[in-house]
Amino acid sequence: MKSRKNRKKPEGTGVSFCLGLLFLISSACSCFASVSLDDILSCLEARGVLVDRSQAVRGGIEGILKSIDPGAFIGVDKTVPEAGKEVPGKPSVAAVELWPEDIAYLKIEGLLKGSGPEILDHVRALDSKAGIILDFRGAGGQDLDSVSHLAGIGRPSGEPLFVVTDNRDKPISTNRVEAAVSLKAPLMVLVDDQTRLAAEALVALWHGRPGIMVIGSATSGELRFREALALPDGQVITLTTRKLHLLEAVSYEDCGIRPDVEVGRGVDAGNAMLSATNSPARPLSVKSERDRELMQRVDQDAALRRATDILLGLRVLSGYGQR
Repeated sequence: MKSRKNRKKPEGTGVSFCLGLLFLISSACSCFASVSLDDILSCLEARGVLVDRSQAVRGGIEGILKSIDPGAFIGVDKTVPEAGKEVPGKPSVAAVELWPEDIAYLKIEGLLKGSGPEILDHVRALDSKAGIILDFRGAGGQDLDSVSHLAGIGRPSGEPLFVVTDNRDKPISTNRVEAAVSLKAPLMVLVDDQTRLAAEALVALWHGRPGIMVIGSATSGELRFREALALPDGQVITLTTRKLHLLEAVSYEDCGIRPDVEVGRGVDAGNAMLSATNSPARPLSVKSERDRELMQRVDQDAALRRATDILLGLRVLSGYGQR
């Protein structure tokens, strides 16, 4: 009599979890019935993913993906928009706003292809301001050249930043500072747990640099860059194709980047006093009116208000004792 351990399981469609791999399978893995093993190998190798063909033949499709990335799966990762493809011409800067008290605000969508020069042009144009808030919350992107372009803020030209490797940790390239950039305005960088990929790498390289303060909550903590690879039959395999190895900055893998100033997601109730302190019987000064407008602008955003408060404090200190 065969033991329960060796008893053959009935075939049928189901969900199989193997070392973190998520597969939708049926008997004989019918989900790949229309795609040959050679098709899959060719697709992976065309994207620079190294595969041991001898192991692949023995291990099958599951063995291929398991050897490449324990977290690979069939389907599209939420952090890989549009099946890993960026929309051509999509701006990386969603908003540029000039606020009272000489503060500038930029909302960054992500580090998309060629976005480094675009973002840096905006920052340079605003360098005469009292401070610049760069909102990287929810930002992603996969353009590591843009990271090299923007990491030059406060760093010398040519300084090595990180090594990019393939899925087997074989070095592909070493990214260096493209050009040194000197700024006068302090930068407040807002982050959250959806700050990821290239945007997260840039924040890691900025973290701790003079003139830059990171505010918000810990970032995603993912050093792997996944891509969604389309198979001939229209299915998609999402897996790691590149990894980052930071040279000087502290690794944030799994733990994320801890901000200089941690701010929760809750609404800051401090502004509830605004209406009470400004009595209509007493006219507001021009400065008080500007301050009121600014505080109302950031009222429902705790991280944004904290960044604004810091910039206002720095502005006061910069002029302390001057007449």
